Amino acid sequence: MNRGRTLDDPIELARLVPSSELDELIASIRKALGCSMAIHDLKGRRLAGDDGAGPPRRPIEHAGDPLCQLAASGDNADAALSLAAETLELLVHHAHARDLAAATHEEAMRVTFGELTEHNQRLQRAVTRLEELDRLKSNFLATMSHELRTPLTSVIGYAEMMAEGLAGPVSTEQRDYLTTILGKADQLLGLITAVLDVSSLESGQLALDRSALSLADVVASEVATFQPQAGRRGIAIQLEAQSDGVVVGDRKKIRQVVSSLLSNAVKFTPDHGKVGVAVRTGPLGPSTTSESPLGVQLVVSDSGIGISRDQVAKIFEPFFQVDSSSTRAFGGTGLGLTLAKAYVEAHGGRIWVDTSPGQGSIFVATFPLVEATS
Repeated sequence: MNRGRTLDDPIELARLVPSSELDELIASIRKALGCSMAIHDLKGRRLAGDDGAGPPRRPIEHAGDPLCQLAASGDNADAALSLAAETLELLVHHAHARDLAAATHEEAMRVTFGELTEHNQRLQRAVTRLEELDRLKSNFLATMSHELRTPLTSVIGYAEMMAEGLAGPVSTEQRDYLTTILGKADQLLGLITAVLDVSSLESGQLALDRSALSLADVVASEVATFQPQAGRRGIAIQLEAQSDGVVVGDRKKIRQVVSSLLSNAVKFTPDHGKVGVAVRTGPLGPSTTSESPLGVQLVVSDSGIGISRDQVAKIFEPFFQVDSSSTRAFGGTGLGLTLAKAYVEAHGGRIWVDTSPGQGSIFVATFPLVEATS
């Protein structure tokens, strides 16, 4: 690698002043004073002018450093030499100033480049470290979720056996306690499973077991599951299936998408409110242009608390809570919508929300439509 110009390098006339400018200088002096003239470097090589000017006879310096040698012949040779010396001094002064500025800029750029290179290396090391920490976190979550789920399964199993009377008669009060244990154990198992699913998403290990299915059937089954919970609070769930379109996807994960949207709708709808569920054919994405591909839409609306505009973009992030006080009142982990978004997009669909505070929310999840074959 060649070394760049430094401030301590010797002055070179041929480098500072182009030969074309030196030729113009000689031509102007020849025309004005009518004599031959030439400019030579420090080693005697002619840089401009003609051989008729004779041998070099006047050395020229700049700032105390040797610069070049001048030769002239004719009646006005001495005047020509003086004029050339003065003119060269001006040319070299400006050229040297530009050269010094360029050298300073080059040195500054070299230092800056070195600093940027070092900064990028530190950033790369930090990114590598963060990636390693993220991998360790995902592995930890997967391991701990598995280790927690194993004993919890035993707790649920033994509680179910006791509730069925396999360990002896169970009183009404004891059955109530067992029902509470089973409900909380199922809730905890769902949380552990959600954390495990999120860790799978982050590690890029999401796998889909695809098969043809009716989205309307899946939705109807989930709505029936939520009817008792909603009925206890006087919430009406209205199902409208305008499309029986077939989608190809993972039944379990699509059911989880439906369950997450229904759970949020029921959870945040006040008592005696209303939840609407519709399955229809519509655009695959939020755009409604004629060129938009069609898909099967799952639309879940509620008359709940709604979401502010600045929080809409965050609701699909892991563990995000619209409002911590509301979350504690309504419960939830902030993972349902994260998983729903990941599952919908893994199927090639989209999910979005139309909402405003106090006006409820309308969630739309879409799945590519499979054309019926004859």
